[in-house]
Amino acid sequence: AEVDGPLSEEARENLEIVRKSGDHLRALIDDILDLSGLESGEFQLSRGNVDLYGVAAQVAREARATLGGKRIELQLLGSTSVVWADERRVRQIIGNLVGNAVKFTREGFVEVSVASHGSTSHVAVKDTGPGIAAEMQSAIFEEFQQAGDLHARRAGSGLGLAITRRLVAMHGGQIELESRLGEGSRFTVTLPASADVAPRSAPLNEVPERTPRQAI
Repeated sequence: AEVDGPLSEEARENLEIVRKSGDHLRALIDDILDLSGLESGEFQLSRGNVDLYGVAAQVAREARATLGGKRIELQLLGSTSVVWADERRVRQIIGNLVGNAVKFTREGFVEVSVASHGSTSHVAVKDTGPGIAAEMQSAIFEEFQQAGDLHARRAGSGLGLAITRRLVAMHGGQIELESRLGEGSRFTVTLPASADVAPRSAPLNEVPERTPRQAI
């Protein structure tokens, strides 16, 4: 870039707008392709032993780079915790949840915690964002449904949580939401810790209902 000389401030700003628009379009296309694959039954998992904490740490490092000037502390808690899963999709699940938390939280913290509980392992993403109204807590897992302020909603596709729920269900796991309007949210994903307890990928018509829990 700038082979023919330095760019003006206006030109830099315009290029940054183009770059961000391109990134948004690419993410939107990726979400649509993922959803299409899930609905057609062509979506397959490639499972093995995955360090849930290691994946969460990678996601947290990348998320810190997107904070910009936000007054947010991104915390990571836990230790090595193995799940029987598709590592790429686990990264997508955690990335969607952490990305949403960072996007909607203006100040305070986003906490990612990992723990093992017998035959399952859990990853929870807690934030001090605006929270989600009780009547919206089921709807946000549907396609093209979003909560939060208008600017943040426009920045997403409205597919992230719908895809996340389906990916969790395909692993034989569960996703739960605890939230109170004005006080933040906590999403908890539970995944099987070994192949012995992991069911085969759930058909889409057998995806279990998500269960919003009591407010945090």
